Amino acid sequence: MTTPAANDIAKETQEYLHTTGLNIVALLEHARKFEGTEAKDSDFSGQAFSKVVHDIVTAVDQEVTRFIIACKPPALDVEIRALCPKINAGLFQLVQQFGRIPKIAGRTYLLEVRRAVCKTLVAMVLLINSFLDLKVELSAAILADMPYMSSTGVFWEHCKELKQIPVDNRAAVLSIWQSVVTGLVRDAAEELNESLAESENQDTKDGVADEESEDSMDEFSPDIPKDRIEEARNMYKLILSAKQVCEKVGLRCIRDCETFDEEHIMWLDRLLDLGRPVQDSVDELVAALSADGDEWKRAVKLEAASLTEALSNLVTLAITFVDDSHLPWFELCRKRLDVSKHTYHVVR
Repeated sequence: MTTPAANDIAKETQEYLHTTGLNIVALLEHARKFEGTEAKDSDFSGQAFSKVVHDIVTAVDQEVTRFIIACKPPALDVEIRALCPKINAGLFQLVQQFGRIPKIAGRTYLLEVRRAVCKTLVAMVLLINSFLDLKVELSAAILADMPYMSSTGVFWEHCKELKQIPVDNRAAVLSIWQSVVTGLVRDAAEELNESLAESENQDTKDGVADEESEDSMDEFSPDIPKDRIEEARNMYKLILSAKQVCEKVGLRCIRDCETFDEEHIMWLDRLLDLGRPVQDSVDELVAALSADGDEWKRAVKLEAASLTEALSNLVTLAITFVDDSHLPWFELCRKRLDVSKHTYHVVR
């Protein structure tokens, strides 16, 4: 769906459209500030909520399709004015349902649903703006949160996303964990392993380098210098351990969690909080290997110590509620990490 180059919507109808856009912005501002109700004995059900949202979004989707057809030349002003209240009402119901989510449903779950709701509302405002001469303004904060939403076609993408929101906090945490934490740590381990293989292979080829022209433009320059390969091997072992810990936490702590009281829901949120520093530390450790001059050794030690600390914090939290059958693995891992902490003599 592309933005129309021009339209013949009457001025009065454009003003009506503009007001509709402002109403949606008001809903958006409310949704962005919502952080969950304080209800402790809520009968909130993520599955029931997902079904209600699915039905609302399906209805709004149909009205929006009719709205776009009515806005295209020759514009059907009467139809446009009839559809705007229906779209507004549907989006109001969406935000109203969102406003029922209690804090005890889980911080990650609430954030994921809010993100999907807000993206849909922004997409609708952008769609309306594509038919307006005087655009509805969106705050800089909103635009900063959603920098890629420039096409009107994204409305349907976000409707689809709303229909696929996680059913509970465990599902929300697991989805982010697999893509942002485990996924990125796994990628870093694979990339470092490939760089090591290429560099070691190049080192072997150097034995016959005299037979090749020193002026060759095709001469391969390995990612990892010779004097850093040994340290890179040690780094790879640590990052491989981080990958194994992240995979184990994702499976045995998050995916296998079957208790959904407040303590366990908060535990899942905290696991994600402590998983992000692991992913960040892995990135920083790999980057440290490319530091300039003699600083690289100190940088590697610093980041290796940071990663070890982050892993230790994550494993310690994981032990809190992990099933007893997997407890020995985590306890052994924590002991090994405690030993590793003394390996890095960092000069602060």
